[in-house]
Amino acid sequence: MKNYNQNLDKFLKIYSQSLLSTGLTRGLDEKTYIQTKLDTDLKNDILDGQKKLVVLTGNAGDGKTAFIQLIESSARNNGSIFQEETDNGCKFDFNGFVFETLYDGSQDFEEISNETLLTSFFKPFEGSKEPDLNIVKIIAINEGKLRDFLLRKREYSWLGKQVHHYLEYDKYQLPDSLAFINLNNRAIVELNNPDSIIDKLLHIFLDKNNDNKFWEPCKQENCEYYERCYIKQNIDTFNDGEVGPIVKERLKELVKILYLKRVKHITMRDIRSLLSYILFNKYTCHQIQEDIDNQTNLLKRYFYNNGFEENEVDRMIKLLREIDVSEMPLPKIENQLYFINPNSESIRKLLVKRSLPGKNDLCYIEKYFNEKPQGTSDSDENRKKNAEIFLNAIKRKLFFEGDDNILKEQFGIDHYSFLPYKYYKTFVEFLKIGIDNNNQIRNDLVLAISKSEKIYNETVGKESVCISSSSGKKSRTKAFYSFKAADFEVVLPQIGKEEKYIEYFTDHIIFRHIDRSASLEINIDLFEVLMRIKEGYVPTSIEIQTFFLNLEMFKRRILAKRSTRVILTEDDANLYSFEKSAVGKLVLTKI
Repeated sequence: MKNYNQNLDKFLKIYSQSLLSTGLTRGLDEKTYIQTKLDTDLKNDILDGQKKLVVLTGNAGDGKTAFIQLIESSARNNGSIFQEETDNGCKFDFNGFVFETLYDGSQDFEEISNETLLTSFFKPFEGSKEPDLNIVKIIAINEGKLRDFLLRKREYSWLGKQVHHYLEYDKYQLPDSLAFINLNNRAIVELNNPDSIIDKLLHIFLDKNNDNKFWEPCKQENCEYYERCYIKQNIDTFNDGEVGPIVKERLKELVKILYLKRVKHITMRDIRSLLSYILFNKYTCHQIQEDIDNQTNLLKRYFYNNGFEENEVDRMIKLLREIDVSEMPLPKIENQLYFINPNSESIRKLLVKRSLPGKNDLCYIEKYFNEKPQGTSDSDENRKKNAEIFLNAIKRKLFFEGDDNILKEQFGIDHYSFLPYKYYKTFVEFLKIGIDNNNQIRNDLVLAISKSEKIYNETVGKESVCISSSSGKKSRTKAFYSFKAADFEVVLPQIGKEEKYIEYFTDHIIFRHIDRSASLEINIDLFEVLMRIKEGYVPTSIEIQTFFLNLEMFKRRILAKRSTRVILTEDDANLYSFEKSAVGKLVLTKI
């Protein structure tokens, strides 16, 4: 059918707030399913019978059910005999092993209680040793439910021990017959990996090599709207040989920030939904054509605006709005942009040149530009709103498509300048290599923590973690317990054997005492605030409430240790050290 792409309807149903249906947000969608390490590594181990028990934990939308169904589908396609099939799992024989799957081990099913379901499922694992049976059990279950069920029953002494040690002890090595996979640790986007989950999804959605013919109906010969359709331009932009790789990397940087914020775990369902909306918005071919015929301004539906749409309630878009690149104040370039027609050569020179056509969005931006206030005396509210829409759109477009070299040369900025993180590159660089050269990051964090306690002498603050004594609140003299910087280290967390089966890169830094009695997990937001405190920034009350809870708990754990030195001051300028000498005497020394 001309002027219609049925593939678009399917992609729209992936979005969590789809106007058509959300049927493709759950379960196995084979057409857009991507292979992860679960499929390439764990699946083969399971089907070969190397695992007696596979436990999948994680959030709803992580792909647990889809993966289990893929195991079943692979077995079925290779001659498996199924004895039982329900909406909550299957029983089948394959390769000489008896398989049983359970899609949701945390809920009742039909008339069967959850307790009964789990008792039946785990029956072979009763006893004090590993079962000597040709079985493979695969279950998706809440980690708390798994703990509660197995650890409170004596009959699961062997399996209960494995579960307890795995959950409680770092780097505990499970027997090879067991696999516990926490999909909360899976990274949707990775550092230095062009084949991450988000890359694979973009490859499927964009269909650049036309393997699936997804966008064949959008070609000139099949659609008379091809030059005016925002979906066609969005797809072409990402597939463009020149600007495409840059746009993809900058989108990945935004998703990476959401991952590093650690506010919410990003599931497979989340990222599929987000990409669907960013690329396609939520309107069908017929609705788009009707809007084009009615000359509706469709600027808000281009990819660089979609991710920050203020009226959408999708959880990922709500998170992206918190780091909207248009909200970062950049006075030098904004003062120029405000007076330059966005459809002019002056603006196009700031953008990476395209190899494919596509500039309809600039025409839409131009309409808002032409209808903004004409002077300071123009107080028309609609014109003011137009100015805001125009400036936001052109800044977002520059973030995604701007030529960093030209932006740096003309305005002294690059696309990182649009991010609300001054220390983003420092944080990410340490995550990449995990090496703190010359203890630079450790020393910066020590100084930042000391300054957060109102120690302003940089030498003292960098040499030791200084924590205020609460007893000094009613005294003119302030006292600080001092703990040597050399007794602290900065490291990255590890997940052990799980890394074989899931895509992973760490989303935080660990600042800890070398005896591991106290540690602080630092995400990108806390890192940013601490680095700014180091430079003299005073955090707001909201920032303190939001980011400092873990920091305060860390300080309390440090205070539980014995300090051999106290710093005293009355005026923040003159500091004195009070400590025990080598011969056991207490010595007061001016610093």
